Amino acid sequence: MYKLVSFPHYTCGGLLCDILNGTFSEISSYNGGIHSHQHNLGKIGDSDTVFDKFDQDLFFSKLKESNGDSWIGTHCWLGNTPLNSIDKILNITTATYKSRLYRWIRSVKHYYIPSEPWQSQKTVQNYRDKARSTAKNYLIPFEPIQSDKVINIEFSDIVELKPEFINFIGAYDWKNSIDRWKEQNSFLYESDLLKSFEAEVFHEAEHEANLNNYYVYET
Repeated sequence: MYKLVSFPHYTCGGLLCDILNGTFSEISSYNGGIHSHQHNLGKIGDSDTVFDKFDQDLFFSKLKESNGDSWIGTHCWLGNTPLNSIDKILNITTATYKSRLYRWIRSVKHYYIPSEPWQSQKTVQNYRDKARSTAKNYLIPFEPIQSDKVINIEFSDIVELKPEFINFIGAYDWKNSIDRWKEQNSFLYESDLLKSFEAEVFHEAEHEANLNNYYVYET
């Protein structure tokens, strides 16, 4: 029987694997991710949106590499997956706008800003257009899963240390991991976060996606 942490990238999957497994892994200087064997063990792919179409046989064969005692990370959304051999799932959701925004901002800060595809944009407007186009992928929610085996925790509740999240991790030694994560992601706690470039672009992306027309900039 397996215990899984299911999460879209940049939503604290590595942090939760560390806390639940009682480890304190190194953080990558490249993409801000946590270097943890358990965090990576269930990964067979990834998506900017929701990784819900994947090879089920490959997924379960990957899980067999586990000793069965640890919490295993995966980017797979498991709402369409048979859960017979799974004991528990911690499903980190992005059902709310706030969670999706937090995920997008973390992705920009830790991955997209340093990445070549964005650096190659020659003008400020081209850069903003590329960012807005990418942000549309992050509008799609990682949904809750209705099952007795699943614990759904909203990503924004983790970022904001809401009681629901603290109650879940209360039995574990979590303080050092949380303190380090908050320091690494201090930009999420800035008072003017909603005025940031990342937040503005996310709003523009949602405007275009939901209203089906191009965002018109102020002149």
